[in-house]
Amino acid sequence: RLSLGEQWQVFEGELASAGGSPTRPPKFTVRKQGALRGSRVIAHVFSRSSKSALYEIQGSYSKRCCAVYDDKRRKMAEIKRKEAAAGGVAFGSDVFRLIVLPEMDMADAMALVLLLDQMFSSRWSSYNA
Repeated sequence: RLSLGEQWQVFEGELASAGGSPTRPPKFTVRKQGALRGSRVIAHVFSRSSKSALYEIQGSYSKRCCAVYDDKRRKMAEIKRKEAAAGGVAFGSDVFRLIVLPEMDMADAMALVLLLDQMFSSRWSSYNA
């Protein structure tokens, strides 16, 4: 769900009604980082109970080359372009690999991928990282 100020909220489970009203607080909130010169950070992920970032996402989602780092700067997940095993085969930007360490919840990692797609898609945003 899009909030004011380039901020998205991620909820666990399905929405309660057709109107999209969540029945519980968000699992986490993601804030899109503005384009700062020299910064590779594209978003910060906050849990509902903390004001400090739970995760930091760095890289370029439009190039499908980014990583999710935890608060101790450990790489927890990575998005990479899929490479062809045989020469001469090219995949589109919508074909990529998601590599997730066991310490990170796979559902959370996939939720972040879906959210990044909305955040940096030309139909949702004028800024593409």
